Amino acid sequence: MPIIKASDISCQRGNYSLFKPVNFALSPGQSLLLSGKNGVGKTTLLESIAGFRAFSSGYIFYKENELNTNKDKWFDDSFFIGHKTGNKKELSCLENLISFLQIQGIEITEPQAVEALEKVGLAGFEYQMAGKLSAGQKKRLALARLIMVKHPIWILDEPFVNLDVAGCQWLLSILDKHTQKNGILIITAHDNKIIREKVTRELVLEACD
Repeated sequence: MPIIKASDISCQRGNYSLFKPVNFALSPGQSLLLSGKNGVGKTTLLESIAGFRAFSSGYIFYKENELNTNKDKWFDDSFFIGHKTGNKKELSCLENLISFLQIQGIEITEPQAVEALEKVGLAGFEYQMAGKLSAGQKKRLALARLIMVKHPIWILDEPFVNLDVAGCQWLLSILDKHTQKNGILIITAHDNKIIREKVTRELVLEACD
């Protein structure tokens, strides 16, 4: 039984529609890959689904309630990581992970944070300032949040960017575990060959004429 349903949703940039209206439905354990040409609006759509932008048309229903009337529940149940990592360059890796999760209402101990950083390949970098990390390390720091969150819905924008082979394999295993536990995944991925084989459905956005 689908718990997320999108009906004729679309987004605009300025006064122009980005893509033709789309529909989809997702049940627990399912995943959706948003794809399409560069500039078609994948990130805009993902941010709109996450609740940070308004749709220009259509509606999303979550557990049979229209999203705009049920946003608190949606924010409680969904977790978004955008293309930008959201790391604070003036904080250490440890401080970044703990403070970000606390803002989300997730209490985490220092040993738990250290363990999460180890799992993403940042052992020994606990006290390194995030601003001095490489691009791949910054992405690993952001993705370490996934180890600690319990949200059933993950919304991820280009999570594989800047990851090496080992990092991509780790992330794929985390995504698999999430959906195997009846989590829902909505994702964009520039190099989507591998993730395309994993997802339940791919939705290709078509630019408006």
